[in-house]
Amino acid sequence: MPAAKADGLMKIPLPAGMPLWLLPLLIGLLSLNLGGYLLFDHDEGAFSEATRGMFERGDFITTWLNDRVRFDKPILIYWLQGVSIALFGTEVWAFRLPSVLAGIGWSLSVFTFARHYISRDTGVAAAMICASALGINMIAHVATADALLNLILTATLLLMYHHSQLSLLPDTAVASRRVLYAIYTLMALGVLTKGPVAVAIPLIVSVIFYLWSGQREALLKALFFIPGWLLFLLIAAPWYMAEYLAQGQAFIDGFFFKHNVNRFNNAMEGHDGGLLFYPLVLPFVLAPFGPLLLRMLPSINTVSREPLNRFLWIWFLFVLALFSLASTKLPHYILYGCTPLVLLMARYRFQLRRRWLAAVLPLLFFALMVAFPLLIPTIKAGLTNPIEIETAERAAQYVNQDFAMIAVVFGLLSLLAILWKRLAIWHGLFLTGVLQALFVWYVFAPAFSEAQQRPIHDAAQFVRQLGVDVVTQSIDTPSFNVYLDRVTPRRALEPGEIGFGRVDRIPDLDRYQLLFQSGPIVIIRRPDHNTPSSHTETSPTTDENND
Repeated sequence: MPAAKADGLMKIPLPAGMPLWLLPLLIGLLSLNLGGYLLFDHDEGAFSEATRGMFERGDFITTWLNDRVRFDKPILIYWLQGVSIALFGTEVWAFRLPSVLAGIGWSLSVFTFARHYISRDTGVAAAMICASALGINMIAHVATADALLNLILTATLLLMYHHSQLSLLPDTAVASRRVLYAIYTLMALGVLTKGPVAVAIPLIVSVIFYLWSGQREALLKALFFIPGWLLFLLIAAPWYMAEYLAQGQAFIDGFFFKHNVNRFNNAMEGHDGGLLFYPLVLPFVLAPFGPLLLRMLPSINTVSREPLNRFLWIWFLFVLALFSLASTKLPHYILYGCTPLVLLMARYRFQLRRRWLAAVLPLLFFALMVAFPLLIPTIKAGLTNPIEIETAERAAQYVNQDFAMIAVVFGLLSLLAILWKRLAIWHGLFLTGVLQALFVWYVFAPAFSEAQQRPIHDAAQFVRQLGVDVVTQSIDTPSFNVYLDRVTPRRALEPGEIGFGRVDRIPDLDRYQLLFQSGPIVIIRRPDHNTPSSHTETSPTTDENND
């Protein structure tokens, strides 16, 4: 009992209810313009096509991209996306809907935890920061597994802390068991979402925290909770066993070795960086709340006497160290450790007193957006690939003077929100986060989508109008299959067949009939043996100027 009083648990009243306006705010922020931009290849396109292809093949165990098995991620996100498109059709927003719901659940988990262990107002602030921080808001807008994994990791770790505190109180054995069942269920769902990382991070963080806090007995009871491990296996094992039976050693090699072990040991697909990669990226991932990161840093000095701060710092620092040491580095990996930072920023939100410091990061962000149209010619001048050059030319059509003027307006509004003395500084940062999200999803993402993805979408619509089968030619843009709503085999064209490809990846393009072109994307036909091949005999083409 003295330990419980020392931790302040006995002084905390029952958690207050959630404000009525908070849930609509979270839903609005995390679903802005959800269907207003095309699927981005390769991640969104690959996840979406793998989900759509399950229905075409009637195979809900193994995911495929055309003729290749996709071992990148386990099955849960595909099942959830499958439920969404079964209800709403193959709309781009339907593929993204599970991520939106995960983002909302993530924010609500942070609110529920903070209102219990800190205060109701801090819970509200934490949820608002979570939903408006750039990286979290973005990951909840894309059709990948990352928002779902972050929800599961967040709920798992917050429940682990809750279990540690229950263990300090008398007569809580039943409640502790219920929490452990929830933890093992969540870890099983995490393993079905991403793999071993969903167990490794919670277990190592909890082991460090429990031992540091002198709760060895509670740790052993949690680690050797046999009913929990049985429940874990009951949930997670069936799909892994079914996939192994279906694919054999290829599944072990592809999923466990290539996409788990090798990602740690080798920089895959050129995604590398030094030890300072994540500290440098972090302020932008949590933009515009970077200044709050500076103000919560002194809280690390409280870890010896504040169990909650101790837990949050262990969580963040372990994730930071783990992925800093890993060879493959992607900005969104640090999101696994951002929830504790969100809670710390919310807890110490009133420590930020310098408005000019709060304004620096938002001004940098919108200044970059203002400069973007001017940077495109410079970027283009440094390119050598003709396709990249053509994409840069398309980008100039959308990232233009109007784009820059909108960025100026949003930047000025952000500056006013932060400098307005009648608002708390963190409220100004939140309003800036809202403006930032509006700009990203209504201005930046649509412009980037049109420049990069519109030719693929238009090519798919052209083929749909033809009503014929098409064969993919040396290109990896799975969103084409999603828009076409059909698998497109990857192989050489037979006489009379129609192909989809990129102009720079089709040898001897003059041998084919050019049916359609939009930017670098073409639809071609291989002539019959008796038909001369020439560009002059093609059907009318559509170029990028007529999109």
